[in-house]
Amino acid sequence: MKDSLREYLSYGGLLLPLLKVKRTIRPRKLQWGDRAQYFLHYPASPPKRDNLIIYIHGGGWNSGSPADFHFIGQRFALEGYDCILPGYRKAPRYHYAAIADDIFRGYRAIQAYLRKENAAYTHITAVGSSAGAHLGALLCFDSARRETHGIAPGQPDGFVSLAGPLCFDFPQTWAQNKLMKDLFASTSMDVWKSGEPLSKLDGRQMVRTLIVQSRHDGVLGFEQAEKFYRRALELGLEAELFAVPDARNTHSAYSAGIFLRPFQESATLRKVFSWIS
Repeated sequence: MKDSLREYLSYGGLLLPLLKVKRTIRPRKLQWGDRAQYFLHYPASPPKRDNLIIYIHGGGWNSGSPADFHFIGQRFALEGYDCILPGYRKAPRYHYAAIADDIFRGYRAIQAYLRKENAAYTHITAVGSSAGAHLGALLCFDSARRETHGIAPGQPDGFVSLAGPLCFDFPQTWAQNKLMKDLFASTSMDVWKSGEPLSKLDGRQMVRTLIVQSRHDGVLGFEQAEKFYRRALELGLEAELFAVPDARNTHSAYSAGIFLRPFQESATLRKVFSWIS
């Protein structure tokens, strides 16, 4: 309860740093579906890394857009990484299957765009925050949906989960239960399990994985990240579980807020960039 309250009280502390962000890099906007189905490409300035970042934003599956998370696209680009942010439709108007398909179809649209631009990368890393980490895990590990959408093995070859709901076996907070009910249009755990990243792990997609989770998240329990991590190791995946050591350790503060901080203020931010590089 204490950490949940800390999470709600943390929102105000993110506002001022967000307002101070300078929009130094203008992204390219590519539309591939309706208004929610587009992506923003933030080109690296200057380019330093041969690693494309696909960043999937959070917002409880029911809010947010790539434009709202411009500060993350810019941060990756300023650190030398091309970064693309895909959009997707939102709950409760749309539900799990439609939202997940948007991520997969959006990824195919990104691939087509990169081919047109003659852009090739040695590595592609999917990074997701909160609900975006859930969707990123599906993109990397849902073999059936990957086959349906024609996504070849080995792409993406890296995945970073920032406060992602990866396992549904443990008691959820009231807020998380409400979000899951809206996402799946159901309160049935059997229905929820159909979209659980842990249930998608089958050893067929050998994706290097970093799981970032706080013991004081306020929305998600640390144990759900631990269970996903242990299962990944059992299947032979290269996986690491990083427990957030920062003082700002509630859900929003480290799932997205770290990108508003200088490196010296966040060991978690330093970990993410060192792991990706």
